[in-house]
Amino acid sequence: MQANQVQFPNQKYKTQLCRHFITNGNCALGARCQFAHGRQELRANANGFQPNSEFIMHQNPQVAPPLKVQPINPMIANYKTQLCKHFNPQTGQCKNGATCTFAHGEQELNQMNPYFQNQYMLMQQQIKQQNQAQIQAELTQQILIMILSNMEHIFPGQQDIINVLKQGQEKAKQGDNQGASEIIKLIIHDEQRTKEEKQQYQQIYNNAQRHYDSKLKEYLNQ
Repeated sequence: MQANQVQFPNQKYKTQLCRHFITNGNCALGARCQFAHGRQELRANANGFQPNSEFIMHQNPQVAPPLKVQPINPMIANYKTQLCKHFNPQTGQCKNGATCTFAHGEQELNQMNPYFQNQYMLMQQQIKQQNQAQIQAELTQQILIMILSNMEHIFPGQQDIINVLKQGQEKAKQGDNQGASEIIKLIIHDEQRTKEEKQQYQQIYNNAQRHYDSKLKEYLNQ
């Protein structure tokens, strides 16, 4: 071996980016890690191919020329597709350093691979649906507490019913919307309920429903 030749542990040493470093910005192995911590550490392997450099992904020779992409984490499918707001072109520095997922100059701008773009859009849609479901559950919880509280005024002096209504409020506060709803049905559908009591309940329900619709509309319009 020549005196100036660097010896590496194996042929693949530092030829791929460390996924822990990309995801978390650090790696528990530190200097002992076999993977590259940033593009500046990447080196070509024995065949002269550097797997993390820019390349053309050939998917279907029958279609138009494919986009030039970089291998990216599907969880950050917009990798290097937008200019970094924190990059200073004069100093060449960014506060996020090598872990930044935005482009440091137009020369780094990357076109999003169609597959990752679809996956990213699908992920965003799923997140929005999950958030909406959570908002609806929280609104339902608030509405049930509102209904159960106002129902106490329908039965003044009837402590047994009021105690059951308070139990329903506790269930709603604990996130048991189904249990709270069952208590409302149990009381209102009781054969002993008078026409006046049912009418008062219907008014309370209608007001609560309007409040629910208004709050949900506000969220959807954000």
